[in-house]
Amino acid sequence: MRTLARLTRILPVILLALTLPAQAQRDVVTLEDAKVTQLGAVFDNITWPDEASIDQFILGVFGYDQLLLDALKKQRGNLVVRGKPVMVEVYDSLERARAAHILVLPPSRVRDLADIGQALRDSHTLIVSDGASDRAHIMVNFTLSSKNRLGFEINAGNITRAGMTPSRELLLFGGSKLDIAQIYEQSEAQLAEARAMAAEQRLELEKQRRLLAEQEETILRQRAEVAANQRKLASLEGQLGGVQQRLTDSQERLDDNAAELEKKEVILAEKEAYIDSYSQRIEQNLKRLEDLQQEIGDKEREIAEQNTVLTSQLGIIKNQRFILIAIGAILLLVLILIALILRAYRGKHRLALQLEGKTLELGVANEKLVQLTEAKSRFLSTMSHEIRTPMNGVVGMAELLDGTDLTGQQREYVSIILKSADTLLGLINDILDLSKIEVGRLELESIPFSPGEVIADTLQTLALRATEKDLELTFHVPPDIPDWVLGDPLRLRQVMVNLVGNAIKFTEAGEIDVDLQLVSAAEQGIRIRFEVHDTGIGITEAQQEKIFQAFDQADASTTRRFGGTGLGLAISAQLVQLMGGQLSVRSEVDRGSTFYFDADFGVSDEAGPAAVQPEELRGLHVLVVDDNRTNRRILEELLTNWGMSPCVVEGAEAALAALERAEQDAPPFAAALLDVMMPDVDGFELAARIRQRPDWQALRILMLTSAGTAIGEARRRELDISRVLMKPVKHSDLLAALTDALGVTRAGDSASPTGGAAVIPRKVLLVEDNPINRKVALELLGKRGHQVEVAHNGAEAVEAVASQAFDVVLMDQHMPVMDGLTATRTIREQERNSGRHVHIVALTAAATVEDRENSLAAGADGFVSKPFRAAALFGAVEGVAAEVLASSGRPDVALAPPGADDQPPCLDWRGALRNLEGDEELLHELADMFLEQYPGMLKTLEEAVANEAAAELQRAAHALKGSAQLIGGTAAAASALTLEKIGRSGDPAAAPPALHELRDNLERLKAALHDALPARES
Repeated sequence: MRTLARLTRILPVILLALTLPAQAQRDVVTLEDAKVTQLGAVFDNITWPDEASIDQFILGVFGYDQLLLDALKKQRGNLVVRGKPVMVEVYDSLERARAAHILVLPPSRVRDLADIGQALRDSHTLIVSDGASDRAHIMVNFTLSSKNRLGFEINAGNITRAGMTPSRELLLFGGSKLDIAQIYEQSEAQLAEARAMAAEQRLELEKQRRLLAEQEETILRQRAEVAANQRKLASLEGQLGGVQQRLTDSQERLDDNAAELEKKEVILAEKEAYIDSYSQRIEQNLKRLEDLQQEIGDKEREIAEQNTVLTSQLGIIKNQRFILIAIGAILLLVLILIALILRAYRGKHRLALQLEGKTLELGVANEKLVQLTEAKSRFLSTMSHEIRTPMNGVVGMAELLDGTDLTGQQREYVSIILKSADTLLGLINDILDLSKIEVGRLELESIPFSPGEVIADTLQTLALRATEKDLELTFHVPPDIPDWVLGDPLRLRQVMVNLVGNAIKFTEAGEIDVDLQLVSAAEQGIRIRFEVHDTGIGITEAQQEKIFQAFDQADASTTRRFGGTGLGLAISAQLVQLMGGQLSVRSEVDRGSTFYFDADFGVSDEAGPAAVQPEELRGLHVLVVDDNRTNRRILEELLTNWGMSPCVVEGAEAALAALERAEQDAPPFAAALLDVMMPDVDGFELAARIRQRPDWQALRILMLTSAGTAIGEARRRELDISRVLMKPVKHSDLLAALTDALGVTRAGDSASPTGGAAVIPRKVLLVEDNPINRKVALELLGKRGHQVEVAHNGAEAVEAVASQAFDVVLMDQHMPVMDGLTATRTIREQERNSGRHVHIVALTAAATVEDRENSLAAGADGFVSKPFRAAALFGAVEGVAAEVLASSGRPDVALAPPGADDQPPCLDWRGALRNLEGDEELLHELADMFLEQYPGMLKTLEEAVANEAAAELQRAAHALKGSAQLIGGTAAAASALTLEKIGRSGDPAAAPPALHELRDNLERLKAALHDALPARES
């Protein structure tokens, strides 16, 4: 107790002694406090760039300086620069330290001052060093002139070069002025204040000592009070002992009461056990009673079941009596039926005898029907021939007349004649096909063909009709449709012409879409679905039931309004059935119709050439601009299938935006497909906007136009349009146009510099009894330079072939004296002994598969249907292969200009004229155009050679080659082809010799053209 009392008296004195020195120490101004004060003065006298955008200043310490950090923490509230707070940051890397406005270097870092200044260059950071000796690189440097006097020095040039502006006072007086005027005056004032505070604290200590003495006296008084309280506590403890004795007595009495209570609880438990045993006996008796009641219930149910069985037995006995009565009635009915059967048998015997007689009569009638069917077929064949023969003269003479100089009105009359003739021929074909289908004599061919090409060719023939009604005509052939199949392309085309033609006829606005879908594919064959969608008038459900009947349309008003015979759909439905499908329709009135059917085709073992996608096209970016969504979808799928990267947009503004994006973010577009007819901004205006941009001059532009929309050559040259394609675009035509525009050569392209073989003159025997048909054939073949001799019947043809050598024999089938089939067989019999083989082409007006098969079976090599068109006749005559001519003993000589040798001629004027079907005016115009344009094309070539630009060299040479070929400049075209191959090989260094040769050939071609043009004009 005494030790504790002593500690209690001494402890306040010790605490006071420890506290007063610490307080005095905190109030003493240290060297670090002076540094902080100087840093504040530097902040006030330095201005940073863009200080208005600075929210707070950053004072950085590079490395760890605890004393400086403590001083900064103590004076943090006083660091405010022009109303903005100052944040203190510690940096361990110079990269992070670039964010500080002032960076303080401790003495350990000043040796790296030059490197640190270089690292913080252009960061607008003021470097404050401590005791640096490198005066050339300091900005602000702390100096210690004596033990208790801190100053700093500045290098105003380094501060200014770092992008900061020192104040006028800082520039005039430097660090010493600030040191005397601001920093140490403040430090001495603080020291005096601290000394005054220490004196006050000594006075306070004396007061505390006096207070401690007073507290000791108080403690003595309290000890006396504690002793008195202890005595009172002893008295209370005595009183507590008496109370505890009384509690002990009470507890003993409680224990006795608890023992008595336990005895009573034992007695109560025994009584409860007796009650439980009695309850169990009662429950057992109740259970026995329930069992007896259940047995009584079972007995009652058995009795009820026995009563039910007895009741049913009584019912059965009653029913058996009725059954016996019914059996008797049935036996009586059976006897009656037997009697009726016997009577019916006798009647059947009489009917059998009558049926036998009717069968004999039916056989006779069937024979008559067969004879009538054959007579009908012969009649239709004869009528077809008799009608087609004068129609051949009408069509042929109209085509010849169309090739002469006519006025505009006369040419319109000729066009009406040709259209009317085509309509009449279509009607004749429909009637003939319907009759052949009815008698089961119409058979389908099985030859290789391309479904996509057939659909494209069909739609292009109908495009003009769609354009006249401002309808969009599209077709979609997905990539999984095979390129070549086995089937009858002529009949497929017939069905599609009817369906698409009807869609155009009954649609006033909107679009017509043809869609192909692959239903199934196997080794045995494939199945393709064809769908024709339109947005026309639609068909009601009642009308749909009869539109496939012959000579019937939806209703009478449709017949009067739209015209037609009503045969088209009936024939199409029959043809589709022959193809293994069924023609069906889905339609809504005023919403449009969809005609669709499936057709089976064989797998072609000898397929034609598939479309070749050049590797150079893969990855090229193409811009497609079309306002029709279906067209955009089809073109996007097609270009993607070729490996290109299409960007599809619906208008001019979106197209220009896509070109801008591609110029900035992606590879530029190589080509653009622009639809001509678009709302707001059409294709021409969009092309003009594109050409206004110098950066987009290399973009190749292809225009997509509807049939009947003319685009002038001058307009094409002005806008530098590579190709103009008619919609709907054939896939092969689009691929060829893209490869030509981009200067890409496809596999299988001909490298001939002449741009196509010259027409080889043939010696032709024309066997024809009709004078009009003879006149047409003679005129057409004579214009092509062929030598034609005439025979009036088959007998004269046999004599002519036996006495002369002919390249081609055009053999009519229906003639007096000897028909064409007999004459063909006779000629083939004669050839067995001679070993020769003359090419025979059958001419017939029947135009059926059966007629073709009969002609080929007789020995014909080809088949041309009358009335023949000029293209079909030229193909039959001029398509004879060179080996066939060699077998006939005649050389294959082209109509080359005189003096031609192994080298390509400078100018093949006659060949160019033949390629243009003898149109001298057009050739003259093209020659003038070539003379005007070739210098610019040559200049582009020379620039490409000089710049060694292989791609531009290939493109320019390809363009010049095509232009030279068109006007007969074969030598210049050959030289351009050489340059094109050099550009394609990517070695433009080999181009100069070929370029020199091209210049010489172009000069010679220029002179030859000047000589040829005046001679033609005279």
